[in-house]
Amino acid sequence: MGRIFALDIGTRMVMGLVMVKEEERYTILASAQTEHRQRAMYDGQVHDIEEVAQAVLRVKTELEQKINQPLQSAAVAAAGRALKTVITSYERHEAFPIIWERENVVSLEMEAVQQALREIDGDEESSAYHCVGYSTIERCLEGQKISNLIGQRGKDAQIKVITTFLPRTVVDGLIAVVQRAGLIMESLTLEPIAAGLAAIPRDMRRMNLALVDIGAGTADIALTKQGTFFAYGMVPMAGDEITEQLCQTYLLDFQTGEKLKRSIRTKTRLSFKNFLGEKNSLSKNEVLECITPVAMELAQKIVAEIIRLNEEAPHAIILIGGGSLTPLLREMITEIIDLPANRVGIQIRERIDGIFGEPGIKGPEVITPIGIGISALEGLGLRYYEVEVNSTPVSILELQKTTVTDALLSAGISPKSLLGRPGRALTFEMNGEVKLVKGSLGQPAAYFVNGQRVSLDYVLAPGDQIEFIPGISGDSAQIRTHEIFPDLADKNITVNGEFFLFEPLFFKEGERLDRNSEIMDGWKIEYVANQTLRDLLLQMHLPLENRQLLHFKIDGKPQEYELLREILINGQQTKLDSKINNQDKIEIREPKVKLSDLNLQASPMHFHINGEEIVYPSQILKIFSRGQHLTLEDLVTDGMEIRLEGYGDMPILSDILPYVKLPEPMGTGETLKIFVNGLPGEFTTSLRNGDRIEISWNNLIKERSV
Repeated sequence: MGRIFALDIGTRMVMGLVMVKEEERYTILASAQTEHRQRAMYDGQVHDIEEVAQAVLRVKTELEQKINQPLQSAAVAAAGRALKTVITSYERHEAFPIIWERENVVSLEMEAVQQALREIDGDEESSAYHCVGYSTIERCLEGQKISNLIGQRGKDAQIKVITTFLPRTVVDGLIAVVQRAGLIMESLTLEPIAAGLAAIPRDMRRMNLALVDIGAGTADIALTKQGTFFAYGMVPMAGDEITEQLCQTYLLDFQTGEKLKRSIRTKTRLSFKNFLGEKNSLSKNEVLECITPVAMELAQKIVAEIIRLNEEAPHAIILIGGGSLTPLLREMITEIIDLPANRVGIQIRERIDGIFGEPGIKGPEVITPIGIGISALEGLGLRYYEVEVNSTPVSILELQKTTVTDALLSAGISPKSLLGRPGRALTFEMNGEVKLVKGSLGQPAAYFVNGQRVSLDYVLAPGDQIEFIPGISGDSAQIRTHEIFPDLADKNITVNGEFFLFEPLFFKEGERLDRNSEIMDGWKIEYVANQTLRDLLLQMHLPLENRQLLHFKIDGKPQEYELLREILINGQQTKLDSKINNQDKIEIREPKVKLSDLNLQASPMHFHINGEEIVYPSQILKIFSRGQHLTLEDLVTDGMEIRLEGYGDMPILSDILPYVKLPEPMGTGETLKIFVNGLPGEFTTSLRNGDRIEISWNNLIKERSV
């Protein structure tokens, strides 16, 4: 490549270099620079195209006069501060373990990139940003970190991606400025990459380095690792904040504040007039004390952004840009990030090998324009071109080799459409056991470039026509109740002489399901088959055990009575697992217990005669249950409460005499003497339970003689 015009359009200044490459050396033929006459750029983005174009035109005219040749094209750079770098994670949970193929992993990466785009885009359209590159920095399977997901088997995968975006308005603004200045954009690069080409030798980019370009409005950060730049960031403060601190403290206009800031590096005593014309003379230490808090804040923010992007301290930090010369800033960064002093340094043009010509162009502020020239001379600039995705034009800004995946991202293709995912599985419980019904398999997506089938990694060229056929997901699982056990036919049987339709039964939360009911995900189903005697008893809500205990109470005392049920199939004895066939005759002989089977007796009466307890049995029985009078032919039911009473006339004294051994008379003339509960009684005296009776002989002759 011959002569190039390297154009660095900065926030405060525009610098241009005319450079050529001669064998392994680069020569600067001419240089020119100018400041914007008013604030026309903010944070690297063009806000006043006409004003910026006029500054470019002044530089272009001066260079044309120096080389005595017209300039028709320019190599430019998009500000690194316009780049947005986002770290996002995305995870996917499958219903059952799968093999993570290339398409699965790419889809996962695209989901993470689109998540990053949503974070920076807000409610804007996705076309507002170019994705200029992404890198996967972490992969996990089943919660464990893994170096490569492809080919692994598992259900849960997670990926962490660092993605870099460039606003389309930045590129559009640069193109408009260059065209208005009568130039063609020959090459486009990114300022951090251009600065890195000049400041960091190629073999050093294998190390984990941080390049910090401290300009007027922002400090731009680029990180290298494994031979490439992998992350970019920005701190929204830089040299202007130092100047503004001086202006506020000493009441200076901005230009005077700039001169005072630059004088700190070369003078020990600084003299100046403030805005009101008052003369001041301060020592260097006094001025340093003024700017130290702002410089410390800038250093802290630079270190914080480096750690955020890199997740740890890099091997070294390289400072460039005019703001890198701010007094004490390098020392502050070194202390905060805890690196050795020789690991944080300022790169200047004088230490770059292979750069010749224009010896007056010195210092760290010329690194970026030199890098822009090197990038263009080496053909390393970005390509900005179009491809078609399903006949729709898609603009591509190529940071690295652009693949089909990048084009699909730029076209806004949903990552989910890359996969022919299996249909959604269906899970439900059957009698407490979890059942899984898989959906049908899907059909994967297909990719064609210019009619040829390719993979997602295929590298694109300008004008390529991409045909994308989305993957077709499989059908979700569906199943009906009769499909669970399709071979179970209904059976017509008789039970105790009555017709009974013996069929499989399905219930959901107690509600009967139809044989053709569709089962939904998460249902809990109870199923009763129609195969055995056990199934029949369950359907009829009868106990499974033939031997049972009947529980009841008699006069409040718990009682048990053993029952034995008999079940016959076609007249034959059975077991619970006995098979029931169509047209079978079932006879269930339930045992019945009558009150007469219990040998019931009412409680006897007790009397005390002459100090001895006499038991008088109840003569007639009366039976009650819950106030209802029963007969001995009535049936006993489970839980029945029975109360017994004797009934008829209450006994009189003569009724119990057969149960009493009376004392023998001692002689003639004696008569019985009877007392009931201490009172005189007779043979006809009525008695009550528990009465105390005394019977003795009395000699009347002896009583009279006395």
